[in-house]
Amino acid sequence: MFLRAPVAAVYDRRPFPRNNKVPAVIDRRYRGGERFGLKTCFLAGVLVLLVAGLSPAQNPIASEGIPIDHQLTFNKCGGCHPRDASGMMRRLSYIRTTPEVWEQAIKRMVRLNDLVIKPEEAREILRYLSTNNGLAPEEARPVFWEAEHRLFRDQSDKIPADALQHTCNYCHTIGRVLTQRRTRDDYEKLINMHLGLFPGAENTLKPRRPGGPQAEAPVVMSAPTGGNPAIVPPPPANTTARSDGKYPSDIAIDYLSTAQPLITPEWSAWKAVMRTPKLDGKWMITGYQQGKGRVFGTMTIETGPSPEDFTTKIDIEYASTGATLSRTGKGVVYTGYSWRGRATAPASASPSADPSSNPPEWREALFIARDGNTMDGRWFWGGYEEFGIDAHLSRIGTTPILAGASVFSLQSPSSTEVRVYGANFPADLKPADFDLGAGITVTRIVRRTASVATIAVQVKPSLASGIRDLSLGRSTAERAFAVYDKIAYIKTLPDASMSRLGGTVAAKQYAQFEAIAYAAGPDGKSQTADDIPLGPVAAHWSMSEFVSTPDDDDVKFVGSINDAGMFTPNVEGPNPERKKQANNFATNNWGDVWIEAAFDAPGGTALRARSYLVVTIPVYVRYDQPEVSR
Repeated sequence: MFLRAPVAAVYDRRPFPRNNKVPAVIDRRYRGGERFGLKTCFLAGVLVLLVAGLSPAQNPIASEGIPIDHQLTFNKCGGCHPRDASGMMRRLSYIRTTPEVWEQAIKRMVRLNDLVIKPEEAREILRYLSTNNGLAPEEARPVFWEAEHRLFRDQSDKIPADALQHTCNYCHTIGRVLTQRRTRDDYEKLINMHLGLFPGAENTLKPRRPGGPQAEAPVVMSAPTGGNPAIVPPPPANTTARSDGKYPSDIAIDYLSTAQPLITPEWSAWKAVMRTPKLDGKWMITGYQQGKGRVFGTMTIETGPSPEDFTTKIDIEYASTGATLSRTGKGVVYTGYSWRGRATAPASASPSADPSSNPPEWREALFIARDGNTMDGRWFWGGYEEFGIDAHLSRIGTTPILAGASVFSLQSPSSTEVRVYGANFPADLKPADFDLGAGITVTRIVRRTASVATIAVQVKPSLASGIRDLSLGRSTAERAFAVYDKIAYIKTLPDASMSRLGGTVAAKQYAQFEAIAYAAGPDGKSQTADDIPLGPVAAHWSMSEFVSTPDDDDVKFVGSINDAGMFTPNVEGPNPERKKQANNFATNNWGDVWIEAAFDAPGGTALRARSYLVVTIPVYVRYDQPEVSR
């Protein structure tokens, strides 16, 4: 674990003491061995003898591995990770993982092993290892949410085996575990590293078993049949030991070495065809931001100083309000498909009082399709990356293409105007060019640009409720909007969330809620699987107490929610105004509450829904790798 720090501060740390008396082992490792002390020679000689005496079965270097052929990696890593005649470097050749985990490994070498490395050198090694020892697209896609910094209520549905839930997932997100591939030998080394660096890990990975002298059990006599008394054996000891004698770490290693081995068919196939995609050109953006609605726009990409580097210009519009944002940025492509980038606002942009709007900078994680014509991922920002835009990008060619519509649903019957977003709209655009399905007619084109057309639509009565496509010529936006007769109920999303106090020492973690309307589906019943989502509605938001302790007063202290569904937590630290009944000392502003939405549907029906919110303390030490997008 490490505290977030600027890249220069992380990589430019010098290991040598201020009195310039350099330890011999460090001097030998990083300055070529001019000062190689007698004691160090003796220890090295003993080590050579021990290694030479190992049988092939005892050799800690696994037989399979990935050759390393990069001079800077040799220079910076070879002192601790020697390279053999076949090109295998100790540890490095037996791991495949994402840029984020490789970034963590480099930082750990700086912190713990006195690696001296410049930022530009670290980036070069990071790119090499991410490409040479990365993941295939098929391996990364199921767990790409880890790179996207998505927040979940829990990860229980993403944990493939109990062997990981009761070991690795106790401290790490399961995504961090699932993005690594190693040999069995290296998984064992990983476990040993945890046991050595984090003593508390022993309680989880290798819990102590009963041993040594045991307290003598009292003798209990019983004569249930009236015969001679007999000694009743003591009850079995309450132990978590498995009948097969394996520790939890053994079970985890068994699973990982089988399910996530170093070499897989997917990796072998991808490495044979890996290439950097040609991304130059203009791309259409279709996105969604929780609490803000649909996002449309364009991103223009140009190749940078290397084939893997790109510069970007982004222009987007929020369909619900018409608000626009412009950004310029940079991106890096790792392993032929994995985009990491960041985009910044113009220097003249004023900071927004709303933390979810107009951020000074956001980071990007995008998954590039194999054909190089689409990208999917997330742009994120905030103290805990809790804000973000789910982004889908499609390459813009010369023919008209559709992105989507400004509305989520149309009521039957109704008449309204709809903005349609896309690219290359023809100058002679006609109402008949659009197709919204049976019963919906485009009566006229109100306004038109090359990327936005405002159309007037007429929806006939008694249309069947359902999800519809929107077409323009040969281009179709699938599932673009819904048709419905009336709103049956609303749901609040997410149904449970977490927020963190902050604002003085640590950042606040905000929580965004939405009220989503639903229509009854074909079965005519509400709250069934065929119900039709109609999009967010403008609800009134409030909080109420989730009673969990006597005299619960959390709703007074945890924070506040506005009518946009944004919950803002209170500050962290003891609050002198808050004292629990169990003591007379000031306590923190943490607690749990209900978040409630109220919406008056057309026709006068009052609809209500609520979600559960936990407001807890900050995270002061976090895992993060912001440098992978530089």
